[in-house]
Amino acid sequence: MGYDFDKTHELILESAKAQFAEAGFRDASIRRICSDAGVTNGAFYSHFKSKEDLFGALVAPALEGLFEIYGREKDNYREIKSRKDILKVFGNTSASHKVLIKYIYENKDIFLLLMRSSGGTSYEGFPKMLVEREEKETEAFFSFCKPHVGKPENMTSHLIHKMSELVVSTMFDCLIEGESEEETERQTRLVSEFCLAGIKELWGI
Repeated sequence: MGYDFDKTHELILESAKAQFAEAGFRDASIRRICSDAGVTNGAFYSHFKSKEDLFGALVAPALEGLFEIYGREKDNYREIKSRKDILKVFGNTSASHKVLIKYIYENKDIFLLLMRSSGGTSYEGFPKMLVEREEKETEAFFSFCKPHVGKPENMTSHLIHKMSELVVSTMFDCLIEGESEEETERQTRLVSEFCLAGIKELWGI
């Protein structure tokens, strides 16, 4: 039987996912990954440069998809021409978070790896990375809103950071704690509504 490159690649990835989940990146063994996948160490290095390269191959596609969802939200900001438009975006926030959470739960195993098992990799700062992306999108949104609110000076970068941190930590704390997708949506909606009520008050809208 000939060598099946794609099948071997998938076997290594599946074995690695189980090993990283069980032992974490630092303690996972290439030898054990290869043994469980039924391949040789030589075969491993024809697919991946290193253990970190393997970890990246597992998590990078899911991260790219997550950031793509964030990127699509920018289209909503360009429609803001009045306070009414701002409130419309506020009203759609739960729907946006629902799309995000659905994607996270569709890739649950990978995001749990990022949260629990990425120590020692370049992905170790994943939560911080995601908070920074949330901040970036929130700041972009606020830049479109500023001409249409009474007190734009009340929304500081420090406050944006704290809000972003709260929303992100709610989603991923629920995931780590084993909450259902529906409960994660509910908790995130409550936190979001809390933040939005504060923004409305601070902006005077």
